[in-house]
Amino acid sequence: MMGHPKVYCVDYFRDDPIVREDRDDHLTDWGTFAEANNQKHLLSDDEKIEGKIVQDEEGRTWIVPEKYEPLIDMYIRMNQDEKIQKNLRGYLRIARIGSQDQYPGANWVAHFWYPRNLKTFVNLTRITESEDERILLIIGAGHLGFLRQIVEDSEFYHLESPLEYLEAGEKERPSTERAD
Repeated sequence: MMGHPKVYCVDYFRDDPIVREDRDDHLTDWGTFAEANNQKHLLSDDEKIEGKIVQDEEGRTWIVPEKYEPLIDMYIRMNQDEKIQKNLRGYLRIARIGSQDQYPGANWVAHFWYPRNLKTFVNLTRITESEDERILLIIGAGHLGFLRQIVEDSEFYHLESPLEYLEAGEKERPSTERAD
């Protein structure tokens, strides 16, 4: 609908220091540190997870939803200001993990999370061809808080919420009737 001839990938994702084989655990492995040092309360915001938690062959954890949520409804939910702020606070909570002169949470956020988002922003500016161009950025919800701040502070773009363009409704639900 926007008339773009192609899709660009702007996310900057390189090796996460937590999943690298040659990592220095004590520097960035905030999850293990929190478990071992009575800081598990910083790992979760106690939000109810609706779904089954599974782990894949590579050790990554996924949540398999219990019920269907239309894509539009999910976009609306994830783009609410309070949800964006809640996701951002999660990374700031991770940054607090550590004690005395050990900062595994802050190290991970400072050396992986913030640089990833800053480089994603730079990649976004590199695909921008004119001041009049409209860009639709689709990115994981955890990135929205920091990216929104960078975009607003940069004054390169006029940011619009997707909520102005999204409408929830029954028309988005898949049909349960069988076609014969």
